[in-house]
Parts: sequence; structure tokens; C-alpha cells
Amino acid sequence: MLDSSQRFALLRTRYTQSLASKHVALEEAWRAFDTAADEATARELQVLVHRLAGSAPAYGYGPLGMLASAIDGEFTEWENATDASRDSARAVADRLAEPMQVLLDRLAAFAAEAAAQSS
Repeated sequence: MLDSSQRFALLRTRYTQSLASKHVALEEAWRAFDTAADEATARELQVLVHRLAGSAPAYGYGPLGMLASAIDGEFTEWENATDASRDSARAVADRLAEPMQVLLDRLAAFAAEAAAQSS
């Protein structure tokens, strides 16, 4: 039977191995939102970003979580804005283009590092 530190190490390994698939899913969701810039694609992207913001720090990827958290905060602020002060989805996509690229690049780097370590 595994003790708690061994179980956590196993969970962290699994999480690390999932970084490549997280990158693919996030990149696809970002492309969909950037192309359509509507509420449905925004919500799909936000769900992925929100999950990453919560899970990444728990598994030792604090910087990744901070990047995701900042983007998640932008989405939350946008969702909570009154109709009169709410930006268009296109404006949100434009505003998030640079932070999303940084997040995607960082996630890709962690995924590549994980792949190299498992080889």
C-alpha cells in the first residue's frame, strides 16, 4: 500500500504527463474563441483556464497557475460586468491574445520538459 507522499508523487506524475493534452485542449479552445469570439466559446475556454488555474499550483506548477488565474479573472470580470459596461467578446479576445499566448507557450514548455524527462 502506498503512503500519502507516494500517492501524491503518482498523482503529480500523472498530472505532468497530462500537460501535453491540456495544451492541445487549451490551444483548440483559444482558437475557437479567437475565431468566433462569442459567449459559448468564451465559456468553454474559461472552464479550461479555470481548471488549470486551480490544479497547476497543487501539482507544483505555480507560475502556470498564476498565468491561468489572471486570464480566469479577466473572464470573471467580463461575465460580471453590467450590460452597459460589458466589452464585446471580440474585445475580450483581443485583450487576452498576449496573455493566452504566454500561457500556451509556458504550458508547451512544461509539456516538452515532461516528455523529455520521461524518455
